[in-house]
Amino acid sequence: MEIDLVWGVGEGRTSLGSFDRALSEANIHNYNLVSLSSVIPEGASVVERGALEPGRWGVGEVVAVVTAEKTGTEPGEKIAAGLGWMTAEEGGVFMEHSCGTREECEHELLRNLEDARETREWNWTGEPRTKIVEATTEEVTSVVTAAVYRPLSLE
Repeated sequence: MEIDLVWGVGEGRTSLGSFDRALSEANIHNYNLVSLSSVIPEGASVVERGALEPGRWGVGEVVAVVTAEKTGTEPGEKIAAGLGWMTAEEGGVFMEHSCGTREECEHELLRNLEDARETREWNWTGEPRTKIVEATTEEVTSVVTAAVYRPLSLE
C-alpha cells in the first residue's frame, strides 16, 4: 500500500474558503475526507507527491487521511503545518502539528516521533522524516499537509 503525501497553500476571503483552496492545491478538495489516528499499516510506504493526480477517485469518494492544517487571518502572520513519520517492520506512525514557523513545527514533530518510538517496542527502520508547509498571510491563508490512504467503503 502506498500512502500519498500531499500539501497545499490557499488564500481566500474566509477561513473555510482558503482551506478549500489549500485542499485544491493538493488535489484532495473533491473528496469527503475522514480523519485517521495516524498509524501506518504494516508494509505501507509513504510517497511524497505534492498533489494527487487528477481523477484518481470519483468525486465525493470517502477518503481516509491524516492531516495537519493551519489558517492565518492577520496580515504578515506566519503559519506552518506538517506531518512527521517513521516506519518500522510492524508499521509506522504519523504525527501532525501546526504552529507559526517551520522550525517550531519540525521541532515538535521530531519530539512527538521520539515519544511514539519510545511507546512502541517495534523494529524501527530509517530516520524520522517531515514535510512542512509554511506561508505568510496576506489576507486569509491556509496551509495543509495530508497523508492520503485510500477510499473507504461505507457498505
